Amino acid sequence: MNRLRFIRFLAILFCMAPLLLNATQQYNDSNLTVRIKARTPHQMAAFYEARGFPQAMIKKLNSVCFFTIIVKNTSNNILWHDLSQWRFSTTGKIIERYDRTYWKTQWQNMKIPMASQSTFRWTLMPERLDFRPEETEGGNITLPRKATPYTIHAAFKLESENPETLINVTLPNVRCAEDNGDSTP
Repeated sequence: MNRLRFIRFLAILFCMAPLLLNATQQYNDSNLTVRIKARTPHQMAAFYEARGFPQAMIKKLNSVCFFTIIVKNTSNNILWHDLSQWRFSTTGKIIERYDRTYWKTQWQNMKIPMASQSTFRWTLMPERLDFRPEETEGGNITLPRKATPYTIHAAFKLESENPETLINVTLPNVRCAEDNGDSTP
């Protein structure tokens, strides 16, 4: 009987593993909340196909790793975000994020219509932004697709009575999502 329960447990764990690996990660403190969710190539392709993106553009996007980031200022002060202060690493090595300049060059070289370029830019996380108390903002960041997990280090500045306070957030073990049946929004 115990052996049968153990086998059932392993079967359930095996079936749920893709969902657990693609789970939303979250950081909370008294000043902010940061959520990150990996998106599958299928999710991103469906989103951009629905907006009429050319297939060449979608194919290029399917080769990268998308993460949706949501930041909420839960303090009573202004919170400053600057993506240039974020660091991404895997296996101890710094990985460069594909930023707006990178994508602009890609789209221009591929002769992508301006409407699609503009819509894509709109879906990206703002490079710099001030968050007022209780304000929430989000968007996507893109990284090279790797099989190994990322560690994301984010820094935020909080205006307060003291000189600007730096808030460091570390999100370890963030993985690229795969098309394995996980289609949660």
